[in-house]
Amino acid sequence: MLEVHDCFTISGMLSLEAIGMADHGKAAAYILDGNTRADGTCPTNMTGGLCGFGHPTGATGVRQVADLVLQLTGQAGDCQVKFTDKKPYAMSCNMGGNDKTVASFVMQAS
Repeated sequence: MLEVHDCFTISGMLSLEAIGMADHGKAAAYILDGNTRADGTCPTNMTGGLCGFGHPTGATGVRQVADLVLQLTGQAGDCQVKFTDKKPYAMSCNMGGNDKTVASFVMQAS
């Protein structure tokens, strides 16, 4: 499962391409094919992302990691995705400073 920085729609798509989930120039098709849905190959931004949930500038990475902790501990409510032994990981990819700074966290469900 992923939480990517999508303060603008294109930012989320570029993030999916940059981390290798979608081929270059193919993020829109990757999303439209259902890959980022809760039941897709890689659920992404289950709370609606920064555009849908809110963009707490300066704290977006913290909010994304908090969302992942809720997911990994089964406390995400209506947004909960199912983790399996084959896919026990969650990743946050956050950008800042005109995208000059990137912070990522990879965590595993216990």
